[in-house]
Amino acid sequence: MKERNEIDPALFSTGAHILEKSNNGTKYQIECDTPNGTMQCIHLFPGIDLAYTSFQAFSCFSRNKAMPHILEIAYCSVGRYECEYKRDYFTYLGEGDIAISVLSPHREPPTFPTGLYDGVALIVDMSVTGSQFKDIVEGISIDLSELTSRFCTDRCCTVVKAPPELNHVFQEVCEEKNKKRLGYLRLKALEIFFLLSEILPQENLEVSVYYPGSTIRKIKELKQELMDSLDTRYSLAEWAVCYGLSLTTMKDCFKAIYGKPIYAFQKEYKIQMAAQLLLTTQLSISEIAGKIGYSNPNKFSSAFRSIIGMSPREYRNAKK
Repeated sequence: MKERNEIDPALFSTGAHILEKSNNGTKYQIECDTPNGTMQCIHLFPGIDLAYTSFQAFSCFSRNKAMPHILEIAYCSVGRYECEYKRDYFTYLGEGDIAISVLSPHREPPTFPTGLYDGVALIVDMSVTGSQFKDIVEGISIDLSELTSRFCTDRCCTVVKAPPELNHVFQEVCEEKNKKRLGYLRLKALEIFFLLSEILPQENLEVSVYYPGSTIRKIKELKQELMDSLDTRYSLAEWAVCYGLSLTTMKDCFKAIYGKPIYAFQKEYKIQMAAQLLLTTQLSISEIAGKIGYSNPNKFSSAFRSIIGMSPREYRNAKK
């Protein structure tokens, strides 16, 4: 096998540049809608990298090239990431989820619906490793082509909730981010491959639901309307009618995208806006409560405390 010293730049199209480079790894800045996207790649074996990814952004670069020889096994530790399953069908990688895919072109820039994503990924160049990854540890051989055919039917992305054993190993890898002990990470990568190869198709894996792009776009419009109209008091049933969705689909899809129910999202956003108003204006607490849709200041104070951990008055005084 030929040695690969760094990730193929085609993975990023033109969306990355090198920040740091060493014998064992490369740190990239990834082109996003903010400067806060990084990927730190550690070269574990020829053809296999471990990537620590961190984004404080809502979207990032688009890959314009199919790379069916690249297998990616991604794990989300914080935030959410939008995954395209096939043309105009999407699902979401959330905390504790694994996405297994071969790399295909992006039709639209990938998004992070909550503006945050941290995770790790094993990136396998099968043109280097071959279809069998073997002879690293005696008695262990990983059939990469079988993994690909099992989880990436028609070159699609499969998102599943990590079974407990796998979740535990991925969490250990995440906790190793600051130490980056090469030998330890190699062992953990082998453990991940082994556990994935042991998962049988008939096992009761929790596979994420895929939603059509038309539904996704309606939910994103709803989310924007919730943010723009803080004092609106529609019921969920009324919102569903407005957007031409069933109530169940609307609730399930919203939670899939943003990681929380509609009312919980709306409440948290309102309180964050109230916190900003407390610091940047001289409005009274009652006036701020009214601006974000609370007619009762006591209910507003209770909601504020449940999110921020202190009353509005305490918060304003503490930040002076």
